[in-house]
Amino acid sequence: MQDKITVLVTVRADDRLLQQLQEVSPRLRVVYHPAHTAADIPPDVWGEAEVLFTGDLVPDREMAPNLRWVQVTSAGVDRLIEHPLFDTHDVLLSTASGIHAVTMAEHALALMLACARHIPALLRHQAAHEWPREAHRLLEPRLLRGATLGIVGYGSIGRELGRLGRALGMQILATKREAMRPGERVEYTLPGIGDPDGTLSHRLYPPQALKSMLKDCDYVVVLTPRTPETENIFDAEAIAAMKPGAVLINLARGGIVDEAALLQALQSGALAGAGFDVFATEPLPEDSPLWAAPNLIISPHIAGAMPDYLDRAVDVFVENLRRYVAGREMVNVVDWERRY
Repeated sequence: MQDKITVLVTVRADDRLLQQLQEVSPRLRVVYHPAHTAADIPPDVWGEAEVLFTGDLVPDREMAPNLRWVQVTSAGVDRLIEHPLFDTHDVLLSTASGIHAVTMAEHALALMLACARHIPALLRHQAAHEWPREAHRLLEPRLLRGATLGIVGYGSIGRELGRLGRALGMQILATKREAMRPGERVEYTLPGIGDPDGTLSHRLYPPQALKSMLKDCDYVVVLTPRTPETENIFDAEAIAAMKPGAVLINLARGGIVDEAALLQALQSGALAGAGFDVFATEPLPEDSPLWAAPNLIISPHIAGAMPDYLDRAVDVFVENLRRYVAGREMVNVVDWERRY
């Protein structure tokens, strides 16, 4: 008889979701212990855990000597990857990448349309009870059809945004690390969405050619993971390389875009607008000048939110549990060299 695999679940889940996990295999022993810190979980529970399903709660190595794999409910692991548990890379780490594709692509599209249709200005006029004079001139919209969309990071979210943009008649340009092999990683994908074969973009660029892409883009959406290579890639020089009057949207991570350079570009009118869901410091400090930046739409890191978030994260975990029990390659396993 094969040994039992103890699966520790520390995120809050209902009986229905826990039953889904248990039904994957009779070899699994699912232990439910929601917690805020590693110290909230008894030592004997940590000692037995082989698999951990968590948000960002992970133990010190000595607390969980039998731990072999951690599945998180998020896509980004730029902070978690520094935890000492993963120093020697003998504990697998996998993410929920792929579940956010639809909601984040739609959020990006909403920000693009809001900028194109001057929605913030319309709301200001509405709040002031104003019917602006020369509205047709002052609030003339920009059409997405025929515009060029640059996607920085052509992963699952970028590919879904590319599909939406292509359907609207946009020219799609994108950067991707494996520009010649766009679909080769083992990733979780939702059926019927995105660009699984990497054929919807009009041109793919390697990251080193970012500035060459930026000069042609009317809209630029940042979706790349935060790694040492992507830290501050949108510095003053990169923003200056953008097409005059372009719109910059960041749904990735703070620290990828130089916020001082962003502010200057908005104040000078070099950028027509921007939409940011992420910032170097979160929550964004009350005294940040970005709150008053012209034509900047701010959302509080909610682009990936959706009503059934945990259900979708469990779907990824169930898929990986099946693969783990069968000894097959899992999806969304973090590459330690790439750091995502």
